[in-house]
Amino acid sequence: MTLGDLLAAAPLIVLAGGACLVLAADLVVRLPARGAAWLGAAVAAVAAVLAARLGPGTAGFGGALERDGGALFFVALVAVGAAGALLVAGDYLAREDLPPAEFVALVLFSATGAGLMAAGGDLLVVFLGLELLSLPLYALTGLLARARHADEAALKYFLLGAAASAVFLYGVALVYAATGTTRLDVLARGATPPDPLAFAGFALLLCGVAFKAALVPFHAWAPDVYEAAPPPATAFMALAAKTGAFAALLRIQAATSGGAVAAADWRAALAAVAALTLVVGNLAALGQRRVRRLLGWSSVAHAGYLAAAAAAGADIAAPFIAFYLVVYGTLSLASFGLLTLLPDDDPTIDDLGGLFRRSPLIAVGFVVVLVGLTGLPPTAGFLGKLYVFEALAQARLLWLLIIGVLASVVSAAYYLRVALACFAPSTAEATPMAGGRRLAGATVALATLLSLALGLAPLALLDLVRQVRY
Repeated sequence: MTLGDLLAAAPLIVLAGGACLVLAADLVVRLPARGAAWLGAAVAAVAAVLAARLGPGTAGFGGALERDGGALFFVALVAVGAAGALLVAGDYLAREDLPPAEFVALVLFSATGAGLMAAGGDLLVVFLGLELLSLPLYALTGLLARARHADEAALKYFLLGAAASAVFLYGVALVYAATGTTRLDVLARGATPPDPLAFAGFALLLCGVAFKAALVPFHAWAPDVYEAAPPPATAFMALAAKTGAFAALLRIQAATSGGAVAAADWRAALAAVAALTLVVGNLAALGQRRVRRLLGWSSVAHAGYLAAAAAAGADIAAPFIAFYLVVYGTLSLASFGLLTLLPDDDPTIDDLGGLFRRSPLIAVGFVVVLVGLTGLPPTAGFLGKLYVFEALAQARLLWLLIIGVLASVVSAAYYLRVALACFAPSTAEATPMAGGRRLAGATVALATLLSLALGLAPLALLDLVRQVRY
């Protein structure tokens, strides 16, 4: 192992080592919930700073672990998302009497897996990242025993995830059989002629990644998991799963579009999946009455926008997808964080009646976040969707652009319905707002303000995402 190998893996070593540190510390001194959350958030912050300060360099482990701008950006993004989710979780873990060290360790291990997927220069490394990302998420889903159907959701997620992992691994085997390698840089240089076996292999890889991103028809787990998992875990899951999936997809797409699978093949497959996901996700969200389940279906729709951008090609879409993921991660942290501030963290839309009278700041926060998820100015959500549409226009996918615009109109119906409910009179006896949630409240306020700041002054973030190239 060389110094270059250690530098390429350094942020991931910090995340995984931090998870082990939290577990070991809890064995010696029983960590309180807020203490464990602070420690985990500090570890994730160190990993994010390390990824940001390292800068692009030589790939590690013989090219199996990339250290380019895309890998470092997405690793830093996942680490920041983990830190934010853990800060929100501190008060929540204490209130729900959940095991804090285990929760923090699961989040950090999962973040390590997402980072491996983003930096993987070999299909086997991407698979290892996929598993390390997924297994902690299965456990986090069933952690909240009192949640509706928590055990059922966790089991469904595990069984479907195991099948998706098997499909992905079978795709790796077919690619190796057709090309003799699993290294993405070798595939990019090889200019392998079209081969049905390789085509089938890459199709299976797309299916495995599509499951993790919750793309239709591999989305069935998402609404149940979003409804059952603890909200801080869901806030992390929403960002980490999509970041790992699309970062890996962009790298695979860029490495193979000139060889065994043509760029037109990727474009056709991703465009079809994106269109189906946009339609199903938004139409299903229209009929939901529970807020967390509605957000689960809306996450499917947002995966559709990311897939639509990817259909334009990795060379065009990479910076736009990076920008969208930052915005979506910020809004997801704020939305699920706001739910932890309510007396009931799994409310129906009608339960939000009278919220403005009881807690004006939380109601206004909900409105800002929902406007951002809809994609309306002045929030960053508007720019996120605008850049997706720009990518589609550059790729001349005008029919998909039209579907995306119409899907945004449909999303306004269910997002704004939730926003208006916050200002409606209460239909039941008001439950007093609970106190003692200052850390979560401060984190949510910061995320909400950041979504506005990125919408009003996006130039700094745009400069950062330009480094995400494959």
